[in-house]
Amino acid sequence: MVARKDLEDVRDGSTVAVDRVQLALVECSQLLRDVVRELHPDVLARLGLKAALTALTDSLTSRTELTIELDARRWPDGLRTDADYVLYSAARETMTNVIKHAQAHHIWIDLGRDDGLAVLRVSDDGVGISEAAMAQKAQEGHIGLSSIRAKALASEGQFDVRSTSPGTEITISVPLRALSADTETGADGSALVGPSQRSL
Repeated sequence: MVARKDLEDVRDGSTVAVDRVQLALVECSQLLRDVVRELHPDVLARLGLKAALTALTDSLTSRTELTIELDARRWPDGLRTDADYVLYSAARETMTNVIKHAQAHHIWIDLGRDDGLAVLRVSDDGVGISEAAMAQKAQEGHIGLSSIRAKALASEGQFDVRSTSPGTEITISVPLRALSADTETGADGSALVGPSQRSL
């Protein structure tokens, strides 16, 4: 509505309205770039999951009033694996849901390796959500977390939801293989297996 009114003012010759429209376009462009970077950031392909999650949490923290803490001490700097895209999208979708629906004040993210698994844990101090509520939301067309579960299971991993009272803890674990430097990634961020890929 505001944009429509500004455009009408522009047609009427208002230079102030032109400035307002120009500012709105710049802000929209910046927001679009942020969203694209969050969906599949270049840093994920270049520097790996730890750097990408750090950039994501910094971006979300700057746009919300929540406190977001990332603990990735158990994940080596620069490590790239075929689980990166699944875990990154899981973190992004989970945090987005918390921001939108959980009425939380704090989000904790833990990333690490455990017995050949990549493990991502996202917990919050919000109102919580049960598996039954998640199923209900999926039936209503809200497929975000259901999509993350499907990706985890398709990667031979696990997706678990636990009530922490207050809040919710979501844990995604995926079998982990490191990518060699000459391994390429597909358009969706999945690994195209290279000749020197090795198991961790």
